[in-house]
Amino acid sequence: MHNKTDSNATVSATVGVTRLTADIVIAGGSLSTPAAALQAARSWPEARILVIEPTDWLGGQTTSQGVPVIDNAWHEPGRSIMLNEPERHYPADYLAFLKALESPPEEAPGLGSGGDGCGWVSREPFDPRTAAWILDAMVAKHPNIQLLYQTVVKAVQTEPVDDEQGEGRRIVGLDLVQRKPINGYRPFDDYLSDEIADWYEPLDSGRFAKHPFHVAARDDRDLVVVDASELADVVVLSGAEYSVGRETETEDPAADGSLPAMDEAGSQCIVFPFCITGSATAIDERELQKPFPDFAASFERLTDNFFSLGTKSWINVWCYRRLKAAGPRHTYAQADLDDVTNINWYPGNDYPYGSILKDKSQAAAEAALSWFGGVNLVHLAGAEQQAVAFYFYLKSHPERRLETRFLKGDDPLNMMGTRHGLAKFPYIRCTRRIVGLKGFRLNESHFVDTDGIGYAQTTSYPFPDTVGIGNYAVDIHPLLTSKGLSPGLEKAAPFHIPYRSLASHNVRNLLVGGKLIAGTYITNAAYRLHPIEWAIGNAAGAAAALMAKGQWTNYDLLDAVTLRCLQEEISRNSPIHWPTLQTSP
Repeated sequence: MHNKTDSNATVSATVGVTRLTADIVIAGGSLSTPAAALQAARSWPEARILVIEPTDWLGGQTTSQGVPVIDNAWHEPGRSIMLNEPERHYPADYLAFLKALESPPEEAPGLGSGGDGCGWVSREPFDPRTAAWILDAMVAKHPNIQLLYQTVVKAVQTEPVDDEQGEGRRIVGLDLVQRKPINGYRPFDDYLSDEIADWYEPLDSGRFAKHPFHVAARDDRDLVVVDASELADVVVLSGAEYSVGRETETEDPAADGSLPAMDEAGSQCIVFPFCITGSATAIDERELQKPFPDFAASFERLTDNFFSLGTKSWINVWCYRRLKAAGPRHTYAQADLDDVTNINWYPGNDYPYGSILKDKSQAAAEAALSWFGGVNLVHLAGAEQQAVAFYFYLKSHPERRLETRFLKGDDPLNMMGTRHGLAKFPYIRCTRRIVGLKGFRLNESHFVDTDGIGYAQTTSYPFPDTVGIGNYAVDIHPLLTSKGLSPGLEKAAPFHIPYRSLASHNVRNLLVGGKLIAGTYITNAAYRLHPIEWAIGNAAGAAAALMAKGQWTNYDLLDAVTLRCLQEEISRNSPIHWPTLQTSP
């Protein structure tokens, strides 16, 4: 595996700062991170690739964010086409990842795959501990990838550019902070709302010893940077144009190209998933409530005003995201004592009372002073408390079928890998989103509504610069405090990922992955799923390799010949058209 603290790219160290050089830097945190790294390494094996992972697990929503239940498209042609002909509709290395989960080597930690039929929302439930190990092993096969765990981007240096596209910026350096636990502390012993500021603090603390890095290009070349993070650290710090929140009146930009009016605090719910199992006897677990001084009042308010099982029963919720079935699979009317189920529910541990993302003016002010992720810690802590409260709602529900135990600490069934039992990082459904090349943004008009037409006979808008495909509902988990546009359709026809949405409009050497692509509140809701994040990362990695090798800007890849080269490179691993729905590309 990787050496997770030492650097094999060090060229000098002065005043405690280790200086690194690279061709491609991938600022990680999402599932796009390993996908981008793997594709960049294949596309240019001689490239020096630096991957920065803020947690100690690669994989984003599949691992550190506690959503190890792949939400493949649940509507046609999702089940009949994509799952019956997966090699024609998913990236090859993504399928290799899923296959490895089915039969991991003995040395892999965790319980591996729960198997099809373990839960009813997905065919691929698995232990995130196993998934993180497999992703690390996949990346470790490429000697040109250096991976820094527990590392964040603290600052970004840019210089002005004035070219045929107009005025812009170019990233020339990044400052990083890496942390190593000390004094017996283990990562994620404390809740994230208490720990995350320490990630960005350059000085040693009681938890961590810090090591600063400075990253620049090698050999007088230009860097290429992929921001595949969840908080858009590089996007904000580089001055890239972006939107955050929810469009209030229209998705369309103004005549001068400026963004439409936004409710910048109007994002989707975040969620801290957790795992629970059965218990032979009732357990007093009130110690889980002690970190929250107003727990009783909060629990009463949430129970009266938000918590619900919706149209489902307690047993349906138990089986929804079950990761380990002690009894027979494909049985969703039974809860067994040794089951392990993953809780991620709306209206439950979804947090609907505010965004953890600071608005643009607040983020800019923080970036100018000292960057700590641009996070609203009050709402982050609120989401943690709500997750614990929802557990007690389930624990005390009158429909409860068995006694339960909250999995945490060193319990061998604790799949979240934290002392407190919540996911290491929240699942952030909607984050900061760039403005793409030439001001491009995906909006709802790029979707084709399936109502009234043959679903399996069409796709959404077939972009000429497509670099990937995806298929999912326009699935929004709205904040109760959010105001603005709502989707006009639920089931969009299978869609495409345009290259323009992956590249920054004004920062010439910046690409993005994950949910940072150029879109709106509405379109993000369909593009945010696991396999789509992988396809986006795959495309970003291929584009980064072409840019770095050819010393091109992100605009250069829009040239017809270069774009075709990019599409051919991506197609070696990942489909970019819908072969069963399109007669010609």
